[in-house]
Amino acid sequence: MIHILLLLILAWFAASVGLLVLLNWRTLLAAWREPVLACPVLIVESDDWGPGPSEDAAALQELARVLESLRDDGGRSAVMTLGVVSAVPDGQAILDGGCTRYVRRTLADPAFTPVREAMQAGRERAVFAPQWHGLEHFWPDSLLACLDERADPAQRQALRDWLRADCPRSEDLPAALQSRWVDAARLPSSPVLASAVALAVREEAAVLRYVFGAVPEVAVPNTFVWDDVVERAWATCGVSCVVTPGCRYEGRDAMGGLASPTRRIRNGDRGQGDVCYAVRDVYFEPLRGHRAEDVWRALEERTAQGRATLLETHRSNFVGPLEVRDAVIAELERALRGSLTAHHDLRFMATAELAQILRDAESPFRERDLRLRVVAWLRRIAAEAGPARILKITGLGSVIRRAGNFLGGVNFRRSHYQADC
Repeated sequence: MIHILLLLILAWFAASVGLLVLLNWRTLLAAWREPVLACPVLIVESDDWGPGPSEDAAALQELARVLESLRDDGGRSAVMTLGVVSAVPDGQAILDGGCTRYVRRTLADPAFTPVREAMQAGRERAVFAPQWHGLEHFWPDSLLACLDERADPAQRQALRDWLRADCPRSEDLPAALQSRWVDAARLPSSPVLASAVALAVREEAAVLRYVFGAVPEVAVPNTFVWDDVVERAWATCGVSCVVTPGCRYEGRDAMGGLASPTRRIRNGDRGQGDVCYAVRDVYFEPLRGHRAEDVWRALEERTAQGRATLLETHRSNFVGPLEVRDAVIAELERALRGSLTAHHDLRFMATAELAQILRDAESPFRERDLRLRVVAWLRRIAAEAGPARILKITGLGSVIRRAGNFLGGVNFRRSHYQADC
């Protein structure tokens, strides 16, 4: 009887594993190939910074002060990347011209000196790391098309009102128009000509080089909509890393939402021009209810999976009324301090540095202990949507969790390489 029971257990196990491999072998292989980090890594990624009023500069200065006060065990201050939008429309000039010609004001404009200087000061103190985020947060020709007399009257009037602001906020545009690398004047969106993309990227590079003295190595696509044409243009101008949400979108659907993703992306995957992908899939938007506890849970999960934790946040969280701004910055500080308390081996860095680690198999930040790599792999599998269904149906998920706890310890013991991190 015992032998029969043992045989049944073995048959169940073999059938479950076989089904998991048969249906998800590509996912299992990709999860294994993805680099495993040897210590926790936390990066704050903040988008949409660019031309703005002096209040934005004050917010940046306060952020820099808080970030500099937080140090990891290696003495490195906390880092916030700045996804820089380098220009805004000159609304009055566009309206005076009958909305037939696009005119811009770049970050180099003297009116934006306070913001530019706050960015540069934070960069010199190693708490800010500028990243590409578009010359504008929209495609100018799409904006002009929506301002045409033949366009929807309600939208046309709303955009005219938007242009009348002293410094229009791209966050206030309709979601579909905020995707720079497609023509969203009519939905579903259509691709932008390759020649126009190449010219726009060169213009972006010129402004970024003028403002910061060098072109950032990392690009963050607006609304995560981009394609191979954009990627090649970025690589040509010096981009070596592209931040993704773990997939790629290439357009907007008929309702203005994101079209279905065209590919799955993992940390360390490569794209056009050999750019390295990094995955940012944790949201920290205090204005939408996110709190420090959400960061701590995400950090715990991704550390157990051998992955970096990249927090996505936006300028809009930090530029409201003074009391709101201070509350949001305080919540960010609480999240970072709590992360340091929970993970004494936590490391702060910029995304460009993470990309170098993902490229370098010999980096001291990379896990080389086979046992701990297996633990991270098992926990990645358990978190994957496809395998998770099979694991739940077959009951194999419980076995994998127990195996992970046995091999790595319930709290996921860190690598003996962590002293080098």
